[in-house]
Amino acid sequence: MRKIPNLSELSIIERNSMFSTLRVEITHHSNKIEGTTLSYGETKKLLEDGITAPNKPLSDHLVILGFANAYDEIVRSSYSTSKITSSFIKDIHTLIFNEALRVCPDKVERPVGAYRQDHRAIKGVDIELSSPVMIHQDLENLLFKDAPKSIDEIAKFHIEFERIHPFADGNGRVGRLLMTRQFIQNDLIPPLIKETFRASYLESMSDENKLTQLLQAAQMESYNIINSEI
Repeated sequence: MRKIPNLSELSIIERNSMFSTLRVEITHHSNKIEGTTLSYGETKKLLEDGITAPNKPLSDHLVILGFANAYDEIVRSSYSTSKITSSFIKDIHTLIFNEALRVCPDKVERPVGAYRQDHRAIKGVDIELSSPVMIHQDLENLLFKDAPKSIDEIAKFHIEFERIHPFADGNGRVGRLLMTRQFIQNDLIPPLIKETFRASYLESMSDENKLTQLLQAAQMESYNIINSEI
């Protein structure tokens, strides 16, 4: 297996090219995992050329654009040494969904940028989620811990975050963006969790070792995509 370079081993031009490529890739696959209807080509045209896809929901377009904006903020903020805060997490959620909420309020689950107020379950995953009254405390307890320093620690953080499931919708998308930030902060090329990984990804929500292995494979997906450019 080829050795994946650290981010610090890449030039500024190489890193910028990588982040630009992954902007489309991560945006498409993270949203496709959650059921958005745009194809990869349609997502690419929307993000790079501003061309909308015919006969596809406006709300899907707006969420994809919002997610790409959130990705940009994740990359910008990744070079700060500051820890992730609950306010930052709420802001990322708002960036993803706020425009869709404004234009298509009937297509977006509420509240946006605030914690859910009802009990939820992850379809296809047998884990108990935080009750609404415990979300704030559970999330603050998670964020109080030392920031993850390795892929296995990032996997553990992600599983705990998804079990808290703070929002009415978008928890997977927010959680995967947080992982992107954590990888970058640890000088690691961020993972590309493809739509085809969906079943394995959901299964790994109850197994840190499985998620660690999946993230390593997803990191190789990122490297394979950008390898020809770097």
